[in-house]
Amino acid sequence: MGSITKTAGVSQAQRIYPAAGFEAPTSELLRRAFGTYATGIAVIGARGADGTLVGMTANSFTSVSLNPPLVLFCPARTLSSFKAYSTTTHFSASILPAGAEGVSNHFARSNSGKWSAVAHGTSETGMPFLDFALACFECEVVARHDAGDHLIVLGQVLQVQLADWKEPLVFFRSRYRQLDALAQPAASEEEPPFSVWG
Repeated sequence: MGSITKTAGVSQAQRIYPAAGFEAPTSELLRRAFGTYATGIAVIGARGADGTLVGMTANSFTSVSLNPPLVLFCPARTLSSFKAYSTTTHFSASILPAGAEGVSNHFARSNSGKWSAVAHGTSETGMPFLDFALACFECEVVARHDAGDHLIVLGQVLQVQLADWKEPLVFFRSRYRQLDALAQPAASEEEPPFSVWG
């Protein structure tokens, strides 16, 4: 029988999980398991070598560091626009708000001229941003790392635009979701006992 410990004021039983409860990581099992981690959705924008704007839907957009301000995203090598993401010096990330399922689907498709169909602007470096995004990040690529069937692109944030009165679009178990309620009362100013920005 596992011993009982106190962690952050909550009693928890220390358990040793039997090996029989685990399975070999097949692609299908991994896809389902990864899907239990709820994420937001971002549209990642960039320019190809010929100046053409490209865009992709990603739930792999992740904060990495506050100082220096770093983020990353992971384009699949099968993307039609992979060459642009693997060579660009800058990229943008537009965080989608609730109700933007159509925009997410639009940028997930393999077609050209994606940005011409949505309201957007461009930065001084030529990166595209969605006008209605929850937040926008303009980033300079500082590193790339091979990672299996994806590429990890690490960027340093140059500029941020925030519209924090909106709610986010959420992706969970291969379905779009929306937030239902706050986990704690909005009036509470107490900081959680862990970092929630990344």
